Amino acid sequence: MPYTAEHKQQSRERILGSAVRLFTRKGFDNTSIDEVMADADLTRGAFYAHFKSKQDLYAQAIASTPLFSIFGQPKPDDKDERQWLSQLVSAYLSKLHVKKADLPCPLAFLVTDVAVNEPEPRQAYTEVYLKMNQMIRAYTRQFSCCDKETVMAVTAMMIGGVAVSRTLTDKKAQDDLLKSCRQLALGLLGVESSKKRNPRIAWV
Repeated sequence: MPYTAEHKQQSRERILGSAVRLFTRKGFDNTSIDEVMADADLTRGAFYAHFKSKQDLYAQAIASTPLFSIFGQPKPDDKDERQWLSQLVSAYLSKLHVKKADLPCPLAFLVTDVAVNEPEPRQAYTEVYLKMNQMIRAYTRQFSCCDKETVMAVTAMMIGGVAVSRTLTDKKAQDDLLKSCRQLALGLLGVESSKKRNPRIAWV
């Protein structure tokens, strides 16, 4: 009996979720197809029903970032655009995100890995990065005059802030970096500062 379309989609998402976890933890070269399929609790033979190659999986794992990231979650009805964007930015630039082992954002965790990879993953990365900018820009239009160039600078700082923070062994320096990036990002985006920001928002 053939698998249903729903079953195939669920299997595909399991593979992508495992790929995001492993690629962001170990990088492209140190992650094998067998490891990804074992993590997804599927057979290797099922891999080629969904992906052409490891490179294809890598690119599509990056492209699936909104599926697993907080930036893919819809705004709750009880929050306005300013409040929601404040939570998104604060959650992204938090120690919880930096230390997240399961589903961290590939934009920050794979930035150097993708830079030396093939064009397909780099194209996927580019598209996800631009979508992140478009999403933040859509929120800021509701409450500030923040322009496109400022949003791009802020997102680059957010991604870079997380990437650099991951390399630091000095915990105070790590805290200071994340705090500085949060404050500057929220200020540049026109989000009012608040002492009650809660970065512990669920990523998945």
